[in-house]
Amino acid sequence: MAIVTTLIILSLSSTGFAESVYDINIPSGSADPTAPFHWQSEKDGDTSGFIEILVNDVIQWKNGDTVAHTVTSGTPQRGPDGIFDSAKIGPGQLFIQSFAEIGEFPYYCTIHPWRAGLVSVVSGNSVLPKVGSDIGDGLTTFDLEYKFNRLLKAASVDKNSKSILFELQGKTMSGDNTLTMLLPSELISGISSVSIDGAMTENFTQEFEDEITVLTINEIPPFAKSISLTGTTIIPEFADLVLVVLIISIIMIVLFTRKQNNSVKKIIYSRNI
Repeated sequence: MAIVTTLIILSLSSTGFAESVYDINIPSGSADPTAPFHWQSEKDGDTSGFIEILVNDVIQWKNGDTVAHTVTSGTPQRGPDGIFDSAKIGPGQLFIQSFAEIGEFPYYCTIHPWRAGLVSVVSGNSVLPKVGSDIGDGLTTFDLEYKFNRLLKAASVDKNSKSILFELQGKTMSGDNTLTMLLPSELISGISSVSIDGAMTENFTQEFEDEITVLTINEIPPFAKSISLTGTTIIPEFADLVLVVLIISIIMIVLFTRKQNNSVKKIIYSRNI
């Protein structure tokens, strides 16, 4: 595999990289199998050892424990697979690994094999799933693609204001504070305003490509907590239309059924006469 392995054991000082760098901390007490958790991702707070990154991103495993650990590719059941291996990471040291290929890469500690995790490397944009599930019929949803140096945690659609509020999560992982979103026109279209933490901003542009609005928001503050988009149309309008059509269809079926029943009754009545 075309994975670039950087076997570097350094002190916990900062280092610079061209791509996004994500830290996974090894907390104190990780040598204890009954510890509450054995990893902590600074990307999203995940403590399972799982992390999703893009191609060419970098992970730094930082040992904050009082004993040595390893970060070894493979599984405790099958053993090392030879893709990367930190050797022993002493207290206060770190292991740096970059990933240049799409795929899923399990890892574990050979000293404490109950400590296992998974790196999922994906190409292109991140995805916020099932946007729109909180309104309408709950069945019309969209997997929203975006690119940002933080995570879009959740989306809330407001039918009355024709807006979508996105929650931001995690720490800034690069100096590029630009958010690019691929917004399906059936979700929201005609973006009229953008707000960051409730304050409107003019630092955005939008382009239209095949029923998709490519929205670019620039200079987002590193510690912003939310972004709100207001459009001219939004998903509840489509969901309501579907609901109206469904109601009309039900009414037509009921009327047709009653008409058929009345016809049958008339036939039976005339025969009895």
